[in-house]
Amino acid sequence: MNTAAAGTPSRVRSVVNSFDELLGRAVSMRALALLRVLAGPAVLLHLRPFLSDAREGRTYSDAFYEPYAAWYPELPEAVYVGLLWLAAASAVAISLGLLTRLATATAFGIVAYNLFLSTTHFHNNRAYLAIVLGLLAVAPCGRELSLDAWIRRRRGRAKLDLTAPAWPLWLLRFECAAIYGASGLSKLLDPDWFGGTVTWQRIVRARGELEASPLPDWAVSVLTDRTFHTGAAKIIVLTELFIAIGLWSRGTRYAAVWVAVAFHVSIEVSASVQVFSYLAIAVLVIWAVPSTRDRVLRIDPTAGRQRRLRATVRRLDWLARFRIEPGPRGAAPEVVDRDGSTTCGAPAVVFVLSRLPPTAWFALPALLLPAVRRARRGKAMIAVGPP
Repeated sequence: MNTAAAGTPSRVRSVVNSFDELLGRAVSMRALALLRVLAGPAVLLHLRPFLSDAREGRTYSDAFYEPYAAWYPELPEAVYVGLLWLAAASAVAISLGLLTRLATATAFGIVAYNLFLSTTHFHNNRAYLAIVLGLLAVAPCGRELSLDAWIRRRRGRAKLDLTAPAWPLWLLRFECAAIYGASGLSKLLDPDWFGGTVTWQRIVRARGELEASPLPDWAVSVLTDRTFHTGAAKIIVLTELFIAIGLWSRGTRYAAVWVAVAFHVSIEVSASVQVFSYLAIAVLVIWAVPSTRDRVLRIDPTAGRQRRLRATVRRLDWLARFRIEPGPRGAAPEVVDRDGSTTCGAPAVVFVLSRLPPTAWFALPALLLPAVRRARRGKAMIAVGPP
């Protein structure tokens, strides 16, 4: 009994230490820097309806609104509108990486203030934007892909460390997965949602718009059929749950990312969700392994196609996944992975494109082609040695 009792605190302490090490481990902030660049347009899209109303002399106080608390401060209209424009300027500075910490903190503060100004302002996508901005404000995400870093280099000052404790990245990963998990679980437990009633009623209400659209009659008939939604609703729910779980495993992560992008594009086509689709796709960059230049791409500098591949990688490798080196003349492109294994030729090109953010969604399915799979299996055999 005493031995077991003594062992329990030791195990708890070991778990706590492992968790603390995970959160405090220094990792690359490149993904958060890229997310910062992409977050600026999301803030501008979020502010657009508020600024459009303000230009026409309308603010939240000119219509029904309900404060969250009686003590919540309400600024004079001119000051409120000025804050909105300040947030817009901060959004531009966020993407440029100019005074990054100040810009992200300012945008977060104004977006959060406006969110809680009235219950009518609250939407899940706006809350998600505030969370993302808050985490970017506390993370050192302005040390690269920023004007701040460029100005620092121009002045001859020492380069700042591009790594930092991993806890903001892990916290944002948890928030990202939790959104899909909470949404999928709530729909799974709601018989109207899981049974297709909710999606069917939404389509029925929009039937006039569907009939006026370029969709053929058979497509409109299918979309308005109650039976169709019985199956479609279950696919939606299971898709969200798959994304929430699949993002945590390296074996399923790329599939989950691919499905998530397709899922959000389909949502944007079928419904108005403000900035949610764009922001959710942008946040997916944080699931990249938080290390940089740990793969080598060898290119024959005399081959025209390979030079174009090198130019493509230099322009689109926003997460800094590859280090480009000259390869032997006449040799095919070669990728050396983190474990030292190699892939050559067309499979190597497919692999490279599957790791570049702008081309990944299109290239990831090509990894399933038989020739690419054989090359990848051969690569693994080289890495571990013959049986």
